Amino acid sequence: MASKAKTALLCAYTLARAKQYAEAEALILSHEDLSKTPEALDLLARIRMEEGDEAEARRLWQSILTIYPENKAARAALGAIGKKPLRINWIAVLVALLPAAFLGGGFLGASFLARTATPPPQVVTVEWDNIPTQAKISELAPYKGTTTRVCIASHFFSAPDKLFSRELLADAVSKALELPTTAIFIGEGSESMSDTAIRVELMQQ
Repeated sequence: MASKAKTALLCAYTLARAKQYAEAEALILSHEDLSKTPEALDLLARIRMEEGDEAEARRLWQSILTIYPENKAARAALGAIGKKPLRINWIAVLVALLPAAFLGGGFLGASFLARTATPPPQVVTVEWDNIPTQAKISELAPYKGTTTRVCIASHFFSAPDKLFSRELLADAVSKALELPTTAIFIGEGSESMSDTAIRVELMQQ
């Protein structure tokens, strides 16, 4: 799995965890080499379950097993359908994705891993209690040149009247890291976050 695809997979997970399902799916499908991997298909299936489309989720997991019969995640998910509501534990999904994102994935074989020489991407998390000052945004400077994608999550931005504030923050972060605004993703905060808290996840190359 190419470095960009690994980063996209982690960012798609972040968007899905923030319930930005359409954005997560679009990000996965925008990378042809990523969209065909069992890890990405599994994440898409879990998104379908969250959206209530059990039939499509089942089809995706079955397609994984057609190509990768020993895929334990897909087999376990199919076994759980119909027995009880399948609640998505996003932390567990991340743990399952990390080997693929960081190491290229055991599903692709030892020969692929042997050819993978690039360092695995890392995720740096920065949290702010509220809309940050320029001084706080400037503290992101050490990550300039190493950050490839940014995911910003907060409940604050869900209100329509906060759209301008969201765009200002995205623009300020992109300038501080010298990234295009297309590399900045905005998502809903997790349930454990306060209404004004902002979490910034920096995907490092």
